[in-house]
Amino acid sequence: MAAQKTAKNVNDVLATLENVIHADTEATVGDLDLLNRINLHATERYKAIADAAVGLETDSEYLGQKYAEIEKYKQQVDSLDERVGDLEAIVKELEEWTGELEIKVRRLSRRG
Repeated sequence: MAAQKTAKNVNDVLATLENVIHADTEATVGDLDLLNRINLHATERYKAIADAAVGLETDSEYLGQKYAEIEKYKQQVDSLDERVGDLEAIVKELEEWTGELEIKVRRLSRRG
């Protein structure tokens, strides 16, 4: 009878040990599954970040080209602005000469 009781106790211990190992294995598999899902999510996020970086690089190149085009126009505007300044100085000088000529013409017309 003691042998049967011992055998039953050993079987109970083995069954309990089997349940503990089974529960521990399920917990580990669950943890690994969670880690796998976390890794997949992180992979998707990093892929989205990489795609955004490629988009930013493309945008940067496009903006660089547009800036170069605008820079050409800016230089043209600066050149025109300088020429307009020169023309304004010439106009001012012509106005002064015209004023002097008008005064001389009036003086000559009074004499004559």
